[in-house]
Amino acid sequence: MRFRDVVLVSLLTGVAAMSQVEFRSHGIGAPVGEVRGAAAVKTADGRCLLVVVPLDLSPRGYLLVVDVDRGETTQVAYPEGVPFAGAFASLLSRNGRFYTGEGGHLMEFDPATAAFTFHGKSHAASQHMVGQAIIDGPDGRIYIGTHPDCRLVSFDPETKTFQDHGQVDPAEHYFNTLAYDSAGWFYGGIGTARMSLPACHLASGEVRQLLADAQRTVGSASVYTGTDGKAYGVAGAQWYRLFEGKAEPIERAAASPKLAGGQIGYGGRIGDWGDGRTWKVSLETASVEITTPGAAEPRRVALTYTSGGAQITSMIAGPDGQLYASSAHPMHFVRFDPRQDLMTDLGAVKDVGGGNFCAMAVQGRFIAAPSYAYGIFHLFDTTKPFDGGYGADPNPRELARWKEDICRPRTAAAHPDGRHVFMAGFAGYGRVGGGLGIVDLETGTATLVTHERLIPNQSTIALKVLPDGTLVGGTSVEAPGGGHTQAEEAVLYLYDWKRQEVLYQGSPVPKVRDLVCLEVGAGGRVYGLAAGGTLFVFDPASRQVVQRADLSSFGGPLRSSLLWQPDGRLYAAFTRGLVRIDPATLEGSWVAPSPVPVTAGLAILGGRAYVASQATIWSCPLGQ
Repeated sequence: MRFRDVVLVSLLTGVAAMSQVEFRSHGIGAPVGEVRGAAAVKTADGRCLLVVVPLDLSPRGYLLVVDVDRGETTQVAYPEGVPFAGAFASLLSRNGRFYTGEGGHLMEFDPATAAFTFHGKSHAASQHMVGQAIIDGPDGRIYIGTHPDCRLVSFDPETKTFQDHGQVDPAEHYFNTLAYDSAGWFYGGIGTARMSLPACHLASGEVRQLLADAQRTVGSASVYTGTDGKAYGVAGAQWYRLFEGKAEPIERAAASPKLAGGQIGYGGRIGDWGDGRTWKVSLETASVEITTPGAAEPRRVALTYTSGGAQITSMIAGPDGQLYASSAHPMHFVRFDPRQDLMTDLGAVKDVGGGNFCAMAVQGRFIAAPSYAYGIFHLFDTTKPFDGGYGADPNPRELARWKEDICRPRTAAAHPDGRHVFMAGFAGYGRVGGGLGIVDLETGTATLVTHERLIPNQSTIALKVLPDGTLVGGTSVEAPGGGHTQAEEAVLYLYDWKRQEVLYQGSPVPKVRDLVCLEVGAGGRVYGLAAGGTLFVFDPASRQVVQRADLSSFGGPLRSSLLWQPDGRLYAAFTRGLVRIDPATLEGSWVAPSPVPVTAGLAILGGRAYVASQATIWSCPLGQ
């Protein structure tokens, strides 16, 4: 249990003692982890090792060191104080040490001794290293491009000190690649809202942007160090030779080969042991497969370690009386049968990888689920076996794919006509304004409504259907993935999806940037929760917000966390627990405070409310 969990449990103990309703844990939904990077290492004494960077929901981060010949796994905990935030970039350095970063902290690790030799914050504003922006420099230092502030920082392995070389792009966030030339210049491949290719002269501190303003379109530039003392870059379709802080346009064929390096991007695997053997590592199967030249079968080495499981991000009550949930990093589909108290990790889904089902909606016997990061709309038939989306009759199957317009889905809805389903969310990397996807399950027709024809420069993150079939949506002005935000206030809107016409839009809560979730109650009234915990009621007939209430004392609101029940009661999941809301007065009261922070939910099934706390699924009875 994390420290913050202990504090929260203490704060809620008195409240829980007064309640006869208590939460119960059903265990980890997907007891798996994700490989964020891995490298093969041969030590000076001849041992063949794998260094693996995992991600799961363990309370403390760790590396795995696998001796592939002895079949031994060593789990090495991160140094105290280093957050377990998920590594995006690592480096197997020429100096024999392994570097990775979590939450802006750089860690230096010695594979031979299985010990950390340094850790520290690379820069106060740094949150991550991303892409492959960590490299061995020509002077023995380790050079890093930081996210989201795009600074160039170096680390001296001898003195264990950092040097800040300055910010190379003041507006972009994703410093993805890093290179240098023999004249003392470093170059960055940066994005995502506007391609950026800056040059930085270490000695003088001078920074130059090498791309003309017209070239800086949506996307990312990319750079690498060549074997000829020059660096090379590409922005869009144009290649460049980079030297002495200048960019010379060239043909792709004129670029030098890449100087070999040990940088490892998200999920990358590098290296070998020099004996011809190849390897594959998976935390989902908890194994390493070693293939020896001439061998009939690969040799399997089991990984023995303790995992905290993958984070549960969404859930829904299925039409078959079972609970369905999705994890992320990696994405697994999970089913819980409350009648048997049985949790089943069904496994991964094709083309989702480290993403997730961001939301789900029930349409008849189906569950419609949009996924990150390709904007895929999936359809799962609950009456058929799950097969991960493969084969001649895949389950789930793909309905549509909108990678650029709905890369990060946040909501899904089913129309009462029994045949249409909807998905919406944020646009792709570097973009602002997400679209709305519509699929007719009878004809298979898929329709995209772009943000320009909906709510320009905003993204729909909450969506419901009114009794007359009109869509009601709630937006976010944010642009995750590096886009530059344009709007300042989230709106609620009514949309005639057949005529593709916005009937109404307005701000139900002034100055709020996110309308987190919506629900339709009696008489078609719309209940919504805004970021910060303000509950509002919107009357579609008068097109007026008729009530507001501050429910922030219950914690933060969660996506898909408002549910209207047939008995006329409204329930909401907050970070502190489950709340019953009086629809007339908007007064909230505890059903049960949670002993752990609630991070996802809500689903109601068989008189119980289900939520998730990190990797674990919990439930409590609704009570009287």
